[in-house]
Amino acid sequence: MPMPKTPEEVAHAFVAAINAEDPNALHDLMTEDHTFTDALGNSFSGADKMRFGWQHFFRAYPGYRINIQHTFAAANRVALFGDANGGWRVDDIVLPQRWTVSAAWLAEVENEQIRHWTIFCDTSWANPPSSTS
Repeated sequence: MPMPKTPEEVAHAFVAAINAEDPNALHDLMTEDHTFTDALGNSFSGADKMRFGWQHFFRAYPGYRINIQHTFAAANRVALFGDANGGWRVDDIVLPQRWTVSAAWLAEVENEQIRHWTIFCDTSWANPPSSTS
C-alpha cells in the first residue's frame, strides 16, 4: 500500500506537472472543485476548466517553468517561493526573448490533491515586448 503523500509532496508534484507542461497530470492532482487564483485576484474553478486553462497558458507562454527556492508547510497549506520564467507566443510565433519574475505560490491540499492554487507576482511580464524593441 503506498504511503500517503504529504501536502508538501503534493505541491511539489503540482509544480513538476507545470514544469512538464502536462495539463492531464495537473488535472489528476486537482480536486474536482479546484480553484486557481491568479496574481490579479481573479479566480477560476473546476478541474476540467483549469485543464483547458493550463493548455492555453502553456501555448501562450512556451517554456514556462517554476523554480522553487523555499517551501514552508503548515497543516494542509504549502507556501512556495522562487521565480517563474518563460517566453511569449505572438501570432503563432515564439519570440526569442524570455522573461523571469519573482513569485510565491500558496497550495491548499485536500486528500492528496490541490484544492486551491494561488500565485502572487508582478504581472508586467505577461505583455510581450513590442515588435519595435
